[in-house]
Amino acid sequence: MNSNKECVLKNRAVVFFGPPGVGKGTITTRMAKEFGCRTISSGDLLRENVKGGTDLGSQAKKFMDVGVLVPDQLVTRMVMAGMEKTDGCVFLDGFPRTIVQAEELAAYLKKRNWELLVIDLEADDRFLLARLTNRLICRDCGAIYHRINLTPKKEGVCDVCGGGLYQRADDHPDVVATRLSVYHQQSAPLRDYYQKLDLMATLRGDTLLDETLAAVRKVLTNIQ
Repeated sequence: MNSNKECVLKNRAVVFFGPPGVGKGTITTRMAKEFGCRTISSGDLLRENVKGGTDLGSQAKKFMDVGVLVPDQLVTRMVMAGMEKTDGCVFLDGFPRTIVQAEELAAYLKKRNWELLVIDLEADDRFLLARLTNRLICRDCGAIYHRINLTPKKEGVCDVCGGGLYQRADDHPDVVATRLSVYHQQSAPLRDYYQKLDLMATLRGDTLLDETLAAVRKVLTNIQ
């Protein structure tokens, strides 16, 4: 890891904001390795709790299965618990999604004397619908594939670990449409919130992955 990169992001949280399917998970994973930061994905935390049968997971599952946002209190409790174990820097994927969550995050970061940066990735609904409804996930290692753009070498089998591939319940077309509608109604106001605070850099999320990564890298390495 480059020590300059580590210094630039020390004591900083970077929120990757944008609609479902824009690539937040892939980008945060790649950039976290490059910059030596921990990634906390609210979606992964929710799915882990659902799979583990925790009380929080049971409460969240009924919302996730129909594509609506999990209530602020449940998500915030999971994310803050993860951040308590984090030193140095953290990339947040999928959190916050509402202004209430953003305010909770701001209060938490102030308490720890950390700075905040928001990277907003944008793409239109038609692009996102095509991406999400063709996405496949490995049941064992979580690797992501796509029926059109990133097919596995053997149909239905993960290239990385040999696990079986499946389509998440929330990636079916009707649920995706609901997720995007909910995003525009409830999460998009965060864009105005962060723009007014002058904390957000907006980038295109519908370019080739290498182009998007280069744009994100440029923002991260030029933080003042």
